[in-house]
Amino acid sequence: MANQLITIQRVQSDSLVSNALTDFYSVSYCMKNGFASHSLMENLLPIGGLLPLNTQKAGIMISRGKGRHIERIANYFVLIVVREGVLYIEEEGKEFEVRAGHSLLLWPGRRHCGTRNFGHDLQYFWLHFTLSSEAQEQTTLLVPQHTQLTRPDFVTELFRRFLDDQDREHLQPLGAALYAWMILMEVSDTRSPPDSRGAAALAGRASTFISTHFHEKISASDVASAVGYNAQYLGRVFQLTYRQSLAEAIRRTRINHAKSLLLHTDSNVSEIARQSGFEDIKYFQRVFKQLEGITPLRFRRLHARMTVNN
Repeated sequence: MANQLITIQRVQSDSLVSNALTDFYSVSYCMKNGFASHSLMENLLPIGGLLPLNTQKAGIMISRGKGRHIERIANYFVLIVVREGVLYIEEEGKEFEVRAGHSLLLWPGRRHCGTRNFGHDLQYFWLHFTLSSEAQEQTTLLVPQHTQLTRPDFVTELFRRFLDDQDREHLQPLGAALYAWMILMEVSDTRSPPDSRGAAALAGRASTFISTHFHEKISASDVASAVGYNAQYLGRVFQLTYRQSLAEAIRRTRINHAKSLLLHTDSNVSEIARQSGFEDIKYFQRVFKQLEGITPLRFRRLHARMTVNN
């Protein structure tokens, strides 16, 4: 098989994994802080369990345009999910170009290193984990080494919550394993994107227009006019290709630009909103929190102290 896979046993149902996070932390927090009353504890169901993962830590790498990925042989798996830009890296002489919305799994015991310097726009999440003995008993997940994610925004949200809990020291081993499990479930979802070259080319033209005009007052109709197609047809093609609407792509591109300005400039929030295509600062703050889960100022403070190593 050309694209190598790791196999992992599913020891809990998908719905339990998804729903367990909130309940797990609620029970743990009450018990840890000693204020769970007897009546409260009577209505709480203590649940424990094992997942076939031992999750070590996760982080985000935000490039400053210097250096490249270090050379090493790790004793754990390294999952990389690129948010922006392209990561150039090799494992045992096999080169990879990991683009935005793609993931790469690096194996323990194999030498890997960067092949090109980091670009100024590069951002990627990383996750270190090992497999427990239970993972070898039954195959239920097939995790490809290099793949395009079906739902990159959902994976971003999982990483964001993982890092937020990790940063606040609220992340316990089972919770970390649950996050890692859901991330790997998404990576293993290898449904093929639409393969129509004409549709992909049209969607690409729309995406290029958005990336070069996001700072202007544009709408989905403006994008359709610019590429010469009906807005409804273009919207369907764009949704099939990128799994988001034109309006969502415009907002996401603007917010990504705003995040870059928050990290790399000292401009105030009002100026950053204007440069990112938002005329109303309150609307900008609302959209930013909707997409990132935190306010622009908290994002700046959080990433100022966040570990950005590999």
